[in-house]
Formats: sequence, C-alpha cells, structure tokens
Amino acid sequence: MAARPRPYYVDVPLRWSDMDALGHVNNVQYLRLLEEARVIAFADWFEGVDVGPEGRPPLVIARAEIEYLRQLHWRSEPVVVAIWVSHLSGGSFDTSYEVRSSRDADAEIFATAETTQVVFDMTTQRPVRIADAHRQLLEARSGPPVAMRRRRKERR
Repeated sequence: MAARPRPYYVDVPLRWSDMDALGHVNNVQYLRLLEEARVIAFADWFEGVDVGPEGRPPLVIARAEIEYLRQLHWRSEPVVVAIWVSHLSGGSFDTSYEVRSSRDADAEIFATAETTQVVFDMTTQRPVRIADAHRQLLEARSGPPVAMRRRRKERR
C-alpha cells in the first residue's frame, strides 16, 4: 500500500441522546459516529462511478474494533472522523478511523477504530470480489492501519 494519504474528514454532530448516565458519549454510539462518517465518505468516493443501485458497492460490516482513548463529552461542535482504507483483499476491505476533536494535527483523539466491509451479493447472499473500478477508488484512499495499543503489544 502507498504511504498514508491525507485522511478524508467528516464532521459528525453529536446528539444529546448520545450521552449516558456517566455524562460522556456512550461506547455504543461510537459505532453510529463511524457509520455516519463511512456513509458520507463512500458516497463521495464512489460518486459518478457505476456501482449499483445504492451508489456504492453493496457492503456488509463483518467486523468492528474500537479502542477508546479518552472520554468524549457532549459538545455543540461536531466531532471529526478521519477515515481511510487500510487493507484490501479479494472481496473485502478494512477502513481505519480516528474520532477527533478537529482536523488539526494536534487534535485530541477520542477513539481509533477499524471496520471490515465485505462486498456482498444481496440476491445470492454470498460475498463477491471487489470490482476493478471500485478497487482503484479504494486504493486511492489507502494507507497504513490505524495504530491501536493492543496491536502494538502483540508485535513485541
């Protein structure tokens, strides 16, 4: 894979209902933040490409991993989700994320995450290969996987 490109940034507003009884954004809500960023990013990345009725390849989420780094309290300004492709295989790809306070280099990072998307034929209910045109678009957004503490420890 190429050197990490400038991540694609998505501003995602927080909702008052994202908070839990402890006064911070509930861990489950992070999946929603990632989903909203992913939907916006993929719509932009695949714009104008013949990718099917949904405007992108039909995808299912096969895996989600989140590492919570610091508490995220409700705030009126949106969080920024940095998103990029971190691994491509025959019929799936990984997307890496940082949930950040801003787009600045010194922004607070509240969480890092990675999801695996599988290209899926909804009629046959089976995975399919990533089309060449889609692969090219994903490669243009590719970079190294997001750093996660557990992974760093495993590599020692």
